[in-house]
Amino acid sequence: MIKEHLKKMGNFPAEFFTTFRWREHLPSLLVVSAALLFLLAVWRIVYLVDVQGGLPQLASVRGLWWHAFRNRGPVEWMQWVFLSLTCLYAAALSGVYWEKKNRGAQVFWGLIAFSFLLMLIEDTGDPRHLMSYYGYNYLGISKMTIEGIFYLFIAAPIIYGFLRFWGVPFSFPQTRLYLITGGLLYALAASASVFRNQGDFYENLGDQLSLYLVEGAIPGFFFMDFALEETIELLAASLFFAGVLMYWRLMKKTRGKGS
Repeated sequence: MIKEHLKKMGNFPAEFFTTFRWREHLPSLLVVSAALLFLLAVWRIVYLVDVQGGLPQLASVRGLWWHAFRNRGPVEWMQWVFLSLTCLYAAALSGVYWEKKNRGAQVFWGLIAFSFLLMLIEDTGDPRHLMSYYGYNYLGISKMTIEGIFYLFIAAPIIYGFLRFWGVPFSFPQTRLYLITGGLLYALAASASVFRNQGDFYENLGDQLSLYLVEGAIPGFFFMDFALEETIELLAASLFFAGVLMYWRLMKKTRGKGS
């Protein structure tokens, strides 16, 4: 089944662009553009303050980058907006399909709403770190193992939903690249985060990227764990919500035609 799905996914880009209409995609493109512009502004201000020494009123002992990309900081606030919207729209879609007695679509969107609710709880409260602390110090379980299980618990409903109800989210070609790209970016960020404490992976790669992009102003580990991860996660959240929004609009459109 997975092999067949992967084969079909190879046609998704062509189908996406074949059906592409600017007016139809405008709301979703505005969502992604808002995230991109926000990130560009944050990175530009961080570079101006922490690298070039401009805007001294924004300077900080830790660096402006710390405040911009830290847990429960501005970049995460934007993520919360998209996570919340995805959760609400997915729950609404599940309700619509419950009324239409379409069990497959109802369950799929219910699973998406549940997973994004868990993601919102994780982002706002960081229970993963608390679980890792107690699991490691009192049970002797490695932090990587605990975080891996935690991420799997969050992702399991989405993974199951996409595998079991494949035809639901991809019934409209216009939604496909948004959902797939957003999902892959989330998978990338989560996978990197799980292995961040293994050896010097984060430090070495982060030092190189920080030196190249911000002249070493951000320590390597934090460049990866804060700046890069939060950037990827915000892009992922905006792309996934853009796909859900597109699905919602197309569903309403076809519903209005009596289908």
